[in-house]
Parts: sequence; C-alpha cells; structure tokens
Amino acid sequence: MTDQALKIKNLSVEYILKKGSKAAVKDISFQIKQGEIFGLVGESGSGKSTVVQALIRTLPPPAVITNGQVIINDVDILSLSADEVKKYRWKQISIVMQSALNALNPVMTVEDQIKDVLEIHQNMNELEADEKVEELLKLVDVSKENAKSYPHQLSGGMRQRVVIAIALALTPPMIIMDEPTTALDVIVEREILSKIIQLRKKLNFTILFITHDLNLLLEFADRVAIMKDGEMVEMNTVGKIQKGGKHDYTKKLIGALPSASGPRQKNLLPKPKNIDFVNEPILEVQDLCKTFQGSGLFSKSEIEVVKNVNFKVLPGEIVALVGESGSGKSTIARLVTRLIRPTSGNILLEGRNTKISEARKVPLEYRKLVQMVFQDPFASLNSVHTVHHHLSRPLVRQKLYDKKTISKMIYKNLEEVGLSPGKVFAKKFPHEMSGGERQRVAIARALCIEPKIIIADEPTSMLDVSIRMEILEIFAKLRIEKNLTIIFITHDLASARYLADRILVLNKGKLIEQNNAEELIKNPESQYTKNLVQAASPGWLSSLTN
Repeated sequence: MTDQALKIKNLSVEYILKKGSKAAVKDISFQIKQGEIFGLVGESGSGKSTVVQALIRTLPPPAVITNGQVIINDVDILSLSADEVKKYRWKQISIVMQSALNALNPVMTVEDQIKDVLEIHQNMNELEADEKVEELLKLVDVSKENAKSYPHQLSGGMRQRVVIAIALALTPPMIIMDEPTTALDVIVEREILSKIIQLRKKLNFTILFITHDLNLLLEFADRVAIMKDGEMVEMNTVGKIQKGGKHDYTKKLIGALPSASGPRQKNLLPKPKNIDFVNEPILEVQDLCKTFQGSGLFSKSEIEVVKNVNFKVLPGEIVALVGESGSGKSTIARLVTRLIRPTSGNILLEGRNTKISEARKVPLEYRKLVQMVFQDPFASLNSVHTVHHHLSRPLVRQKLYDKKTISKMIYKNLEEVGLSPGKVFAKKFPHEMSGGERQRVAIARALCIEPKIIIADEPTSMLDVSIRMEILEIFAKLRIEKNLTIIFITHDLASARYLADRILVLNKGKLIEQNNAEELIKNPESQYTKNLVQAASPGWLSSLTN
C-alpha cells in the first residue's frame, strides 16, 4: 500500500473517426497523494473531462484509450473487466458532476436517489437507509424536509449539495469534482466550495477538482496541473503557480480576470477620454415593475420579479446590473428590449416615453436603437443557417442597404469583433465555431444595424475564463469606437468592475445600491453588496471558514 490515492501513467485517448483519429489526451502522467486536493485546469477542449471519463471507464464512443495506466490501490483500473470496475465506482471513487439538474433523476425524490446507491452497494434495509439519508443530508446542510423533494423543487445550490451527499454515500476515499460550481452564482459557488473543504477536513477524502478557472483553485488546492490541447503543460504547487507559473498559458489563465477588491492589476479598459457623458440620459427607467402569474390548478399566484426599479443610463456609458440569479437582472433586460411588457412603469428612450404598456407591436425604429446580446451563444444562433444569413436578417428587415452593401457590412462587422477574414467566417455555420467565436458573431449581429444601446445579458457566463476577457475587451473597444451605450448584466462583480463605469446592485427584484464602479467596490453600503465583493475577492475561502 502506498500513500498515493491515484496514479495516472502515460494516459492517451483518441477519437476514432471515419477520416482518421484525433488525439484528445496525449501521454499525460500525474499522481495524487492521499488526502490531497489536486486541481486539473484547462479550457473547454483541453482534455480535462476526457481524463475523468477515462479513469472511471465511462468514455463514450468513438473515444478509445490507446495507452496508459490508471492505478488505484495498486490495481490498474484499465485492466479490469466492466463488472470489476463497477466495484470501484462509488466505493473507491465517486464523482460530482457539472450540472446537478442533469445528474439527478427528475422523477425520483432526493431520498430515493440516495437510497438507490445505498441499497445497491451496501444491501441496507429500509430503516438503515432512512437513517443514512438523514445523516448524509445533514452533512451537506440540507434539511430532512427536503428529502421528499424532487430536483426541480430545489435551488441550484441545494441540488449540488444533494449530488455531493450521493457522492459521499459510501464514504469513498477519493471524489472527483468535475466543474461542480459552473452553473452557480458567485455567492452560492463559494458556499458550496466552503462546504466541500469542510467535509474534506472532516472525512479526510482525496479530491480531484476539474475546472477551467485557475483563480478559483488557487484558493484551496494543494497542487495544480494545467492542460492545453490534450497535453499537460505545467504541474506544480499552488504557491509556485501563484507566483506566476512557468508556462505562458499558465500566466494567461492567472491574469484572465481581475479581482473585485484591491488594486485593479489590469488597466486595459479605461474610461474613454474622448467621450463626454452628458447630463441627459439616453435611457431612463421609472418605477418599473414586472409580475408573472404563477401556476396552480385552483388558485393563481403572482410573482413580483421587478419592484419599482429606477435608474438612468447616459450616452456612451457602460452600466452593469449585478446580482444573483432571481434578482431581476435578465427580466429588466427583456423589458428594456421590449421582449416582454412591464406590469407598470415607464421606459424613456432619448427622453421619449416608449408607451410600452400600450403598444403590442414594437416599432422597427426601437429595434434599431436597442439591440441585445444573449447569454447562450449556442442557443442564440440557428444551426441550419450561415453566419451571413444571421447577420443579414436585421439589415434586410430594416431595409437599410442593398444586397451588395449588406455583404460588405457583414464582413466589416465580423472583423470588428475579431473574426477575420470576415468573408471566410460569413460562410461558416454555428457548429463549425467555438463558443467564443459564436458569441462574437452574436455581438456582430447586434452591431449590424448600428444601434445606440446594446444590452449584454451574461454574455461571458458560458465561456472559458480567458475567452471571457477577450469578449469584455471587445465591448470596451466598441464603446470607444462607436460611442455605444452598453448595459452589462452579470452576477460577477469582478467583471463588472473591470468593464463598467457604474454598477447597479439588484437583490430580489429591487435596486438596493448604485455607484461609480470603483467607489462601490471600495465602500459598499448594503450587506448584500459586501457579500458580493467578498465572494469575488482573493481570500474568500478563509473569510467563510474562519
């Protein structure tokens, strides 16, 4: 017996395709010590998740392990039969998946899903299983009342706690966590990670933590391995990585996003000197309210998601709307873009009341002035149409240019967002591009009709950390070059600080605080804003666990 919880030696994985093979993981080796938190970092496509699937033997075809060893307790898992491998899963090694909603069975209660693991692997009777379920839920701070709930009845953070409880059910010595906080708000994310660290200290299990966010791991990991294009480019202790690392790619990941506290570190996106913010707002929101009808067979409930919100946006300004999921940010975006109608209140554009409570059809002129960039670059573009088609539609609808001029405009806009040559990218379909490239196309589409206001609704949340910075820099550049007004919606206070002139903080549908970006970071007034700043700042883990 050794002090190694896991040893991966010369692991290679290939995708066997009709036109040949493609290497996904290229001869990587590393060891994880017992009780260690080992981080595996890289962007989408780097091979992180492929490594995980290989070591627990769940690789989907056409992926094939072509070489290597995965050793647990002196046994090479890759040499075992499928039935023998099953004995290792859950008992020796378990996994917390990226999306708790997808990882949980939607038609089974929380307690039934935990019992399922217990009954299969430990042959517990009903009473023993009930006691164990209660013990596990208590361990992850989920009340026993939630045991009877279905996954959809729980918040994202609560669902992730349940998935962690299932992973701990058989007290395995090692747990793999594959992007366990990706879909969570920053405060909830920090709470979940704090709970993981506490459980690890209590139960002494080993963690292999997979993420694309190196800054996140620097808070709590012991060692970190960095992957790029299927290769391991660097592996070292957190302390040495924090000092800058050796590889250029490591340095890129470390500097990908700024902190929400302390010196800015980066000053790539300063306030433009050539823009004089005038006193007359380009957009004004007055007493804005939005109520949705809840569902119910015998009674109709009402859910108020935006509550008497007031704010102004000046020409050429970047204003960030910040808050957790459910704070009302995206609803305000949809109200301002006229995708939905408010329950009450006014929206003034260039001093004119848009009379949104009366109009059912949005005039083309309004669409020309106000455009939106959506959160999901994969869903916002139709996969059956080319980039040229997507960008030409608003131009044709607005009847702005002839066919020849439209093509020239499309190529120009694509190049302005970093897709060059524009003529080449215009011919591509969405599936032929990365997430970052798709989001650039979405920005170019919004620019095509030369709007005055762009509303960017979480435009970076589904992108890798280094790609996020590139998208933010595009918005900053376009603001200066085109005198655009931008409303930037995000749950990430650090990104808001980096890009915006002013920050507006929303909580449960109410605007609770607004100020100059730097001033709000330095001197937050509300406790909620203080929590947001803390959650996005270095040292957040110690502040939660002390």
